[in-house]
Amino acid sequence: SKEDKMKIKIPKTLAPIKRAFEHAGVPAYAVGGLVRNALLGLEPSDIDVCSRLTPAEAETLLAGRGVRVIVIPKAAEMGTVELHADGIRVEHTTFRREAYAENSGEHRPRAVVFGTNLIDDAFRRDFSVNALYADLSTGEVTDPTGGIADLEKHILRTTSADPDEILRSDALRVLRLVRFACELGFTIDEATWAAAKRNASKLNDIAPERRREELIKILLCDARYPKLEHDEQRSPVRALRLIDELDVWDALVPEFNLARGMEQRADQHRYDVLEHSFRACAAAPPEESLRLAALLHDVGKPDCLRETGKFYAHDDYGDKIAKRILTSLRFPNKTIEEVSALVGGHMYDIQNQAKPDTLRVRFASWGRERTMNQILLREADIRGCGFDTSYVAARWRALFKQMLLDGTPFSERELKITGEELKKITGLAEGRELGELKRALYQHCVKHPQDNNPSRLKTLAKKRTSSF
Repeated sequence: SKEDKMKIKIPKTLAPIKRAFEHAGVPAYAVGGLVRNALLGLEPSDIDVCSRLTPAEAETLLAGRGVRVIVIPKAAEMGTVELHADGIRVEHTTFRREAYAENSGEHRPRAVVFGTNLIDDAFRRDFSVNALYADLSTGEVTDPTGGIADLEKHILRTTSADPDEILRSDALRVLRLVRFACELGFTIDEATWAAAKRNASKLNDIAPERRREELIKILLCDARYPKLEHDEQRSPVRALRLIDELDVWDALVPEFNLARGMEQRADQHRYDVLEHSFRACAAAPPEESLRLAALLHDVGKPDCLRETGKFYAHDDYGDKIAKRILTSLRFPNKTIEEVSALVGGHMYDIQNQAKPDTLRVRFASWGRERTMNQILLREADIRGCGFDTSYVAARWRALFKQMLLDGTPFSERELKITGEELKKITGLAEGRELGELKRALYQHCVKHPQDNNPSRLKTLAKKRTSSF
């Protein structure tokens, strides 16, 4: 048949691994994203290979043929080992069938049965377009579940005729379904979507780290394949609406259940709090912390409204709630700090009335990176309101650019005078007074960057009056 003869080009990087399998006389296959993307003309996704070799056999047969086999016991129980050759890392998994605990959506199977048969292996995978196999030696594609026809129709469908079985067994697949649909711009088969809705609540059984990884990929779905055009099908807005339809915010951002339908001032917002959050997220540049901050920037509104009767100070509420949400999803501390700080700062000077010197001091206290991100978040927030506005943090951008051009110091360390020099000029010893002098000189130079040069700083230090 046509499918049997279809071929893809096996990446050159796989040559040493391909040779090792050929020398061992064992057929091996690239599987999943690599094959799917090759057929779609996209850059390769993760490189996964599979064969009948068990982890122990892979170690014995391949290690002597120029491939380093790394066996991690927990992964090996599932049939997976890492193959390293010529600087590339590939996951190899034994053909297998799986059994999962009843009524649980946990990611890890209760039992794994190794097989010798590619067909059984295909039907345990999630979606037909991910169950395509390419022979490492010939590139010939095998398609046991009808994935090629689904690729041509741009549709996502489970491998099994019983989609509940696939999505119940590993509820993370519910989020993966959303991600693939929005990375590739595919539609979702009706029976598959209905099963996703029925099994979505099992996402709570999935480890927070796994939920976090999928959420990040979903928020960045439009940047996954740069050569695909930007459109509604590949937008984070679509992805977030799908998540909303699945009713799984409990497992991701519980506060969004309260934000749904929460109206805002009609002269400032075209959308409710939830839809505005989605649109602001999509309007932010595709970088993890920025997308998260844009998604969560108004997360404090429901609590704030309930406790105070208005939205004023929702940024303070949001800062704390963002910390809580990101901590529960096991985000790294650095991300938690960055995102919650951006959420907490997003209402600063919202009336656009702060004096230039006040802004200079605030930007310097934030630092260069945070200031730029705060500007980008402000712009995403405004774009997400649904009104065409010419003011998109233009004044902030102009002032920040000026600060970069005029060499404004963004920390005391950037003063063009050392502590030792200040001690000599003023006769002050190390201590509180010297610290206060340095801080005063720094704040002066933030407002008057032209004074950040050794001779002027010496003059100012000598005068050392309370006027600066």
